[in-house]
Amino acid sequence: MAEGVDVESFFAPHGVLAGALPRFEYRPSQLDMAKAVWESFRDSLCLMVEAGTGTGKTFAYLVPALLSGRKTIVSTATKALQDQILDHDIPALIRRFFPKARVRSLKGRRNYLCLRRFKEFAYQPTFWNREEAALFGAVHEWAARTKTGDRSEADWLPDHYQAWNDITSAADQCLAQQCPHYEACFVQKSRLEAARADLLILNHHLFFATLTVEDRGAGDLLSSFPAVIFDEAHHVEDVAGLYFGLEFSSWSLTEMCRDLLRALAQPKLSTTFRTECASACERITQHIKEVFKGLGTSAPTSAIRHRFDMAAMAPAFQEAVGQLRQALDHLGRLLQGRPSSSALWDSLEMRCGALLWKLDALVAQEDPTLTYWFEAASHAPGFALRATPLDIAPILLDKVFSKKETVVLTSATLATSEQKQPSFRYTRERLGVPENARELFVPSPFDFQNQAVLYIPKPFPLPNDPRFCPAMAEEAFRIMNKTQGRALFLFTSYRHMHETHRLLAERLAFPVLCQGEKPKRRLLSEFRENIHSVLFATYSFWEGIDVPGQALSCVLIDKLPFEVPNDPITASRVERLTQAGENAFYRYQVPRAVLQLKQGFGRLIRTRKDKGLMVLFDTRVLSKPYGRIFLESLPPMPVVHGLESLPKHLIAVD
Repeated sequence: MAEGVDVESFFAPHGVLAGALPRFEYRPSQLDMAKAVWESFRDSLCLMVEAGTGTGKTFAYLVPALLSGRKTIVSTATKALQDQILDHDIPALIRRFFPKARVRSLKGRRNYLCLRRFKEFAYQPTFWNREEAALFGAVHEWAARTKTGDRSEADWLPDHYQAWNDITSAADQCLAQQCPHYEACFVQKSRLEAARADLLILNHHLFFATLTVEDRGAGDLLSSFPAVIFDEAHHVEDVAGLYFGLEFSSWSLTEMCRDLLRALAQPKLSTTFRTECASACERITQHIKEVFKGLGTSAPTSAIRHRFDMAAMAPAFQEAVGQLRQALDHLGRLLQGRPSSSALWDSLEMRCGALLWKLDALVAQEDPTLTYWFEAASHAPGFALRATPLDIAPILLDKVFSKKETVVLTSATLATSEQKQPSFRYTRERLGVPENARELFVPSPFDFQNQAVLYIPKPFPLPNDPRFCPAMAEEAFRIMNKTQGRALFLFTSYRHMHETHRLLAERLAFPVLCQGEKPKRRLLSEFRENIHSVLFATYSFWEGIDVPGQALSCVLIDKLPFEVPNDPITASRVERLTQAGENAFYRYQVPRAVLQLKQGFGRLIRTRKDKGLMVLFDTRVLSKPYGRIFLESLPPMPVVHGLESLPKHLIAVD
């Protein structure tokens, strides 16, 4: 890159990007964000940026980061966004402007083939069905020629190929430097490459998983990067909470037993040891089933997550947990007295001990900074007992903000409205952002006043009224006839989605797609290709969906996306704030719902040429005092309450 080139010259109307990229559009908001990011690198400070849809925030943080010459991590919410940055944004910049920059991507361990476990599995394979067995020959051929071990190379491998779990390695299965294949290890190679990078792209889950491991003294990859940019930063609190808590799952326990049984096939082990270990694994498997049954009697509702109060759990569950603990303790004693010493057996003993420690900590429930909960999965019988920090802010302040020279937090949804002005207070409080952090609110460059309209039917039944779903279906029917399909119908619950779908599917004269009927990727592909189709979906479609053009000209939302009040994490955080004398509803529940609503409506206008209709069926936004916070947090646009008031030019097919 030529000397003297600064951020402003990159993004100017006739600047570097305009001269090199045919589709580049000058956007003042993008330039404002890029300058703010550059200043945060220059001054070694934290920056919070809400960048409205269409800002071009990816270039606005990538260019300053690359210009700074500082080793930088970019952490995204999902693998999909990670791939988008790598496949579309990075190549244009590197090829034309930063040819010497080393850019690497890092994925979680489960994305890579483990040479040791592959060799062990191939020696004694077990498959779930014939189809999986028939594919293993192709897997064997791929394993012999791959240079990276990255599963994404094998795009012919089904997403749910169960045998992959037996030939990849989680952190607790890795033998590290004691592994005979350590020098050729694909994970090790990928991390060495990552450490040499100038720009490292990963996702939030991997960032915090790696951070917790390094916090225990294993590795120093993240610490070698003085700057980190969190894209889609509104996910940081929830993802970080998963990794700074505790988890004991039946799946981890089953996997350990499966690895142990495979290790028992090794020669030179006594028959007695083999028999005792196999018997212990069999007892553990039986107790897992009993714990799962006990959880069923303790969780009579259909909720996904439940409070885990050991004293209040069903007697059958308490007894089953006690028996499981005894069986796990017995297995640990057997492994301590094993006749053979090796890295593999050391690893199995450590895994058994770690699981026992987690179970004891989750049952004792002695840490007041954690909220305890569980979930049980009926589709693949199993359970997980978990503990999540009530307040992640002090943890992030200690382990991220105080350790990095520069931290940039950006998203299209970081701010809520306070006194009719965008405010970052909620995000600051929840993430522990330092007081000296800078703030920037960059509105979308799109003309929402002329590109969109918000329709809130009035009068209308409230969401808790039995008439709500039938009324919503009837109104949606009339709306979709006007828009000729081309609609994404977002729901806050599966119950509302299925009920409304049942009422409309046979009546609509357009192709109707519904989440759960097909894989997400196929649903989106069909929705994009068939312009007049309608897609019914829940939370996994509220963000990260990019369907520009006429195929998506109407977004309908059933109600304000407040979290379920009896969700254990939500309920515990509300209780904590209330006990501290705070108004938890306005300080926690409303801001979270506001950010979620902004994400949902953000699916509609994706380009300057897009136009369309936003629909919200929840009239509480008009009648309740908190409603104005939602309305003021959305982009400024006309609001109408009758179908006859809908501007025809916004819903017509060109």
